This record gives sequence, structure tokens and C-alpha cells, in this order.
Amino acid sequence: MSTTETQPGPGAPAEPEQRGSAAPPAPAVRRRALRGAVAILGGATLVWLGTLAALWFLPLLAGAVTGVVSRFTAGARPRGYLVASCAAALGWALPLGVQALGGAPVGEVARTTAALAGLPPLAAVAFGLTLLVAVVQALAGVWFGRTVVPRSQSRATPVRATTV
Repeated sequence: MSTTETQPGPGAPAEPEQRGSAAPPAPAVRRRALRGAVAILGGATLVWLGTLAALWFLPLLAGAVTGVVSRFTAGARPRGYLVASCAAALGWALPLGVQALGGAPVGEVARTTAALAGLPPLAAVAFGLTLLVAVVQALAGVWFGRTVVPRSQSRATPVRATTV
């Protein structure tokens, strides 16, 4: 028996890509990822401490700070929204989780709250809506922070004058 090799047709890759030969991420990508992680953890800590002090509006303020900071960093607009959303959700979810692990009746309160609001009496529904409120506050804060701070001159798009 003889083996015959077939040539790839037009448009087909000549050789399959080898797996595991991907280059490590560039240092700039790692720095951005590290900055994003630090920003999420810092924002979540701020929101968590505010939650302990009954400052329910801190996701809005953390989002506004993130929006202002993202206005001055290059290419950070999508990350600003992501960072603020993750920080707000973590900042409200972690205290609830710690309370539940400590024996507080978080699930029972959530079920009762959901039932009183006319929603299905499930703890996950009330918990999910609670985190949604935090994320909406953070997104509104990012929008506000990016809106009230003027765009820096280096990133502004030039306006072309037209003559008639």
C-alpha cells in the first residue's frame, strides 16, 4: 500500500496551526490587565466599606471617579464601564456573601423582599436585582464622570472648517 499526500485546495491553510505555540502577552497587555484588576479591587473595596457604613450610593460615586479617570487615559472608555460595573457588583455581593456565611438570614430576607415586590419569592431574584441596581448606579456614574469632564486637547478630534 502506498500513501498519497493531498495538497490543500485553494483557500485552505497549508498546514494546521500548532497549539500551545502562542506567544506570551506583551508587557503592555499585562500592565493594562493588572491596572484593571487593581482598579476593580480598589473600587470593590471602596463600595464594600461604604456598604458597611450604609452609604448605598457609593457605586454611583465610584463610577463617577472611574469615568473621570477613564477620560484622561488613552483607550480606556470600554474598560471604564467594565471596571465600574465589576467593582459595584463585587462591592455589594461580597458583604452579602460574608453575612450569609456568618449566619445572617440573607436568603430569607431576600425571599420576603421579592415576594413583597410582587416578584417570584426566590432569593436569587432579589439578589440579582440588588446587584443590578449597583451596576446601573455605577454605569450612570461613569457616564456622568465622562460627561462633566471636558475632553483633553490631545485626544480631541479637530473640527474642520468649511467655506461656502
